[in-house]
Amino acid sequence: MAVLMKDPTVRFSALACAAGLGGFLVWAGFVPLSEGVPANGMVVVENSRQVVQHLEGGIIEELLVRDGDQVEAGQPLISLQATASQAVRDEILQEIATSLASLARLEALRDDVAMPDFSAVNALELGEAERAAVIERQQDLFDQQRQSIAADLGVLEARRDGARDSIRLYRQQISTTERALAAAQDQASLLQDRVDRQMARVDELRAMERDVANLETQIAGLRRDAQQADTTVEDLEGQIAQTQANFLRIISTEQLEARTTLQTAEERLSAAQDVLNRIVIAAPQAGEVLNLAFSTRGGVVRPGEAILEIVPEVEEVTVSARIGPGDRAAVFQGQAVRTHFTAYKSWLTPRLDGEVVSVSADLKSDQVTGEPYYEVRIVVPPDQIDRLDGLALTPGMPAQVFIFSGSRRTTLDYLLEPISESLFRGARRG
Repeated sequence: MAVLMKDPTVRFSALACAAGLGGFLVWAGFVPLSEGVPANGMVVVENSRQVVQHLEGGIIEELLVRDGDQVEAGQPLISLQATASQAVRDEILQEIATSLASLARLEALRDDVAMPDFSAVNALELGEAERAAVIERQQDLFDQQRQSIAADLGVLEARRDGARDSIRLYRQQISTTERALAAAQDQASLLQDRVDRQMARVDELRAMERDVANLETQIAGLRRDAQQADTTVEDLEGQIAQTQANFLRIISTEQLEARTTLQTAEERLSAAQDVLNRIVIAAPQAGEVLNLAFSTRGGVVRPGEAILEIVPEVEEVTVSARIGPGDRAAVFQGQAVRTHFTAYKSWLTPRLDGEVVSVSADLKSDQVTGEPYYEVRIVVPPDQIDRLDGLALTPGMPAQVFIFSGSRRTTLDYLLEPISESLFRGARRG
């Protein structure tokens, strides 16, 4: 042994080994290591992929995206044929135009104006020919109704005016006859005085008295005729008022019907416009297009059918990791995490810092192996993602995580732990 130690090579090797062992013991005894829980996981999307559907369905007019395209929220994806939806909307617009024109016509008839105001119809998004046809029909109907009521009232008013003329004539005749009666009565009074003095014949007096009686009869008849004419005027005035009231009642009923029809049509138009607005299917969120179910124009989209999916862009990465039941006590919300995305070469991807945001409350089990585990959600913030220098992270990408427990122990502690535990158990048994 002494001879060997005299050999410089052996002596140098022994010193090197002693120095190495001493250095290792110093490092193992004084340099602390972080304790923690390692686990495997994968990238998940908190806002899960969104399925794009269409409520009514339709025939594809144009495909604006392909699988893998990146889209922004609100960006058009697919346009459907608008022919049927446009026809339904135009038909409802025709109904609305007719209702508005009817209301304008009825208001003009009610207010007895010469021309309806069709400005509400002109404001509709309707073709010029269709608008003109609606207005023309209602204008013709307005003219017919106005002429009809004018004719009906004209007949009654003419009869009333004729009765009034008769009353004036009767009154003139009564006045004339009353003057003649007064003169005849005076003449009869003079004849009576002369007969009493035997200066005139009795037959002359009797003739004058008959004239007086005839005049009185004429006056009575004229007064009856005038009274009948007055009654006729009153009746005709009542008929005129009743005709006008009936006309206005019909107008009011038609107005109510037109307003009801208009309200129903406007509600239907709102629904039809919604359908038309959905002709262009837009992206509900920003992300990547996946699983596009159609590839050509003319495809039939059924109501509620999945058309495509959009996976949202990843800004704040979430990793879902699994830990065993034995590690649950060492993991809690708020712990620091070191994450490595193993889909890329290790020399390309730095280890990123994150944080535990949740631990599942209940124990779960793998659907394939049945192995129990707790799910740990870890968030890697955007400033850490920026360190990847543009490397894309997609849902399902594998990751390795190390969840720091906060405790620190030296390597020597780990090496001596089995011996310490054995001595502790032996001391307890002793």
